[in-house]
Amino acid sequence: MGESDTYHIRPNHQQKFRPAVVKECIREIVRERLSGVQYNPEEVPELTRSLADSVKDKIKNAGFDKYKLVVQVVIGEQRGQGVKMSSRCFWDADADSYAEDVFMNASSILVPRSLPGLCPEAVLTPCLHS
Repeated sequence: MGESDTYHIRPNHQQKFRPAVVKECIREIVRERLSGVQYNPEEVPELTRSLADSVKDKIKNAGFDKYKLVVQVVIGEQRGQGVKMSSRCFWDADADSYAEDVFMNASSILVPRSLPGLCPEAVLTPCLHS
């Protein structure tokens, strides 16, 4: 077995998931794509898919390509109501984490999340959303 065939159980320090970096990736895409956009329920399904794909691609390109990513984007109409969301996951607290950001304008609430950044070796069960 050669040195390149070794199996790494944990990411090294440089490869660890950094929520602050990922949050900035999320924030950049959301601000760029949604500034001045009005809420339209017919456009929301395609917009959420497109935003999730863009966020995932940007995070992978930021050096987190070895992580399994779950990107969740929720868009709702802003009518003065509140929104509460929660998630549960089994993960390795030393290697896994998550990042999220909230964007609001006059007509929309957007909650994109990278949930969680999972080191591939740490994935035991899929995320359970509640």
